[in-house]
Amino acid sequence: MTEFYLTIDVEDWFHSHNLWPALDREKWDEYELRVVENTRRILVLLDEYNTKATFFILGHVAQRAPELAGEIEARGHEVASHGYNHELLYEQSETAIRDDLRRSKQLLESQVDQEVVGYRAPSFSITEAAIETLSDLGFEYDSSRFPAPVHDRYGDVSVQGSETFTRTESGLTEVQLPLFEWSKVRIPWAGGGYFRFIPYPIFRRGVDRISQYRDFVFYLHPWELDPEQPKVHDVNPFYRLRHYRNLEKTEKRFERLLAEYEWKPIGDGL
Repeated sequence: MTEFYLTIDVEDWFHSHNLWPALDREKWDEYELRVVENTRRILVLLDEYNTKATFFILGHVAQRAPELAGEIEARGHEVASHGYNHELLYEQSETAIRDDLRRSKQLLESQVDQEVVGYRAPSFSITEAAIETLSDLGFEYDSSRFPAPVHDRYGDVSVQGSETFTRTESGLTEVQLPLFEWSKVRIPWAGGGYFRFIPYPIFRRGVDRISQYRDFVFYLHPWELDPEQPKVHDVNPFYRLRHYRNLEKTEKRFERLLAEYEWKPIGDGL
């Protein structure tokens, strides 16, 4: 029986890599924090549809909004790590990655009553070295492998199998994101910008097709429900389009997705 897994990557508008060229990393603590309100909008929707999810929380968000992780947990959801600094993994040293993963895990576990065992890399930039480090630090699964050739930031790791739940060579469970395969083309089909760009009826048909042969994992960012977020203009037009396209439609589309499928957190599938 096919299962549907719902995941939320809890980061704010200024954490998006699409906007980084025009933003100052040193001013992160000064930028308007909108993630709390937007995450609560998601929590209300999940309550309405009696749905639980996995929330991959960025450490910087947990630092600036220390009440948020506990609120997510109190509503019955799984708390997992999105790292701390949102740097692409393959642009960091192994020491920096280890420090980042440890810091995020310890911070989140100080705010909730559950052990944090899941991880998702920023922009899915997973590496073999990071997988080894995750195992060493006590994580049980990673959900970062998105083996699509069409994206400029995704990383990759070796896994045993092509199903949703697979094993890495280190023994960590890898929860892979789905692709829609048409002829020789593989299109990411798990949420995010793809969910906003692709007309909903077409996206839904893709979900139905993929779920005929594997479990389906969906992801969303809280800022994708926020068309009123600050507008950053001094970025590559393609990145600007990728970030802002159809933000005003996301919440209604997401609500339809909640109504049409029965979702659960990744932890339930382990």
